[in-house]
Amino acid sequence: MKMLEVGIISAKETYPLRLKVLWQHKNSLNECGIDVDDLSGTFHVGAFKNGELVSIGTFLIQKNEKFKEKIQYRLRAMATSPVVRGENFGKKVIDFALVELKKRKVELLWCDAREVALGFYEKIGFKTLGDFYDVPIIGRHKLMYKKIN
Repeated sequence: MKMLEVGIISAKETYPLRLKVLWQHKNSLNECGIDVDDLSGTFHVGAFKNGELVSIGTFLIQKNEKFKEKIQYRLRAMATSPVVRGENFGKKVIDFALVELKKRKVELLWCDAREVALGFYEKIGFKTLGDFYDVPIIGRHKLMYKKIN
């Protein structure tokens, strides 16, 4: 049996980690869907450790006017179980997505990164644009991006 598997998963499979790691203020799994989950072009990536889903990310077509690239994707609802932090599962999710994004001719991936996650994104090659801004309920974020070539 493989120790690690990474691949495309369904939106619903992301709900438990979204609730546990990102959105503890929500009351149930049913509240963990987002409006972009099922849009054309959206895909969800999951990393598994011993069969358990431990890291997720949702990738969708969304242009940010602060960037000149024509074909952009946005990363949303990235989460890794605290139990496996530092074991590179988040990096595996991003690496898998970058291969998929290259196939789709995407030029830039951007996200609203939580303050606690800035180091993670910097370590895997994302750059910061601008200052901190506040996302209600969630907290301070910075706009981060990675050019894809």
